[in-house]
Amino acid sequence: MFIYNTTFLVTDRCFNPWFKWLKEEHIPNMLNTRHFSKPQIAKVLTTESDQEGMSFSVQFIVNDLENLQSWIDNNNEIRLQNNLSLRFGAEVLSFSTILELMD
Repeated sequence: MFIYNTTFLVTDRCFNPWFKWLKEEHIPNMLNTRHFSKPQIAKVLTTESDQEGMSFSVQFIVNDLENLQSWIDNNNEIRLQNNLSLRFGAEVLSFSTILELMD
């Protein structure tokens, strides 16, 4: 089993609209693809005092890499990045990682 993790750096002034988008659009859209399940949102705690904004980790369970690769191959990851950029510009930055759950 795997986790598809996206870390978002969100400026303070953009937090409310971003969080609304996350809960009302992004998470439902990801679940509707049927590639992802069990979303989790976590605030990343940091000791860096000069960071503007806050970081959040948004995670989904992926049962197998073939499902995830299918989602990526259909340019969904690129569409997500473009949508995020058009909607929030430099106010919200993100990067994604794939984590493998270990027994």
